[in-house]
Amino acid sequence: MSERKEVILRTYKNVWKFEREVYSVEGIKLLIPVKPNEVLYFIVSVIITFLLVKFIPFMNRIPFFLRAIAIPYGIMKFLTKQKLDGKLPHKFFIDFIIYKLSPKKYEKFRPVEELRNNIKLTTTTAFRITAFFNKTDEILRKNIKSNKTKCKSKLKLFGRRGVNV
Repeated sequence: MSERKEVILRTYKNVWKFEREVYSVEGIKLLIPVKPNEVLYFIVSVIITFLLVKFIPFMNRIPFFLRAIAIPYGIMKFLTKQKLDGKLPHKFFIDFIIYKLSPKKYEKFRPVEELRNNIKLTTTTAFRITAFFNKTDEILRKNIKSNKTKCKSKLKLFGRRGVNV
């Protein structure tokens, strides 16, 4: 009865998850299948590079092939393959911007504009102090204290001037 039998459950969950790929456009067969996300990222990166050409003067010196095809292709591959913190890069950067814009000060897990600086304790608070000391120094201190008390007691007995022998 203590034996445990492993049971393998077969599901068809992965059957319904498939990556969409485009094999032809308007009846024209493509050399390799292309994913729609890759096409979208490529088009967006081409637009961004052409906008950068308008605003950054030295971008005109980059050859057209690099500017129009190679750089957008590299950006597209980066955005589709690389994962930052387990997320696609554009989603990571969106979450990063949201984090930077969110409030940083919290009190009781709620955002607060200003934390209260003056905290007053109305109850008695006990503190514990841990101190390290040398045993020989401590013994010498005790001996000195005991000698002082002996001297004080002798002064009380014989007066302040002491005893003349």
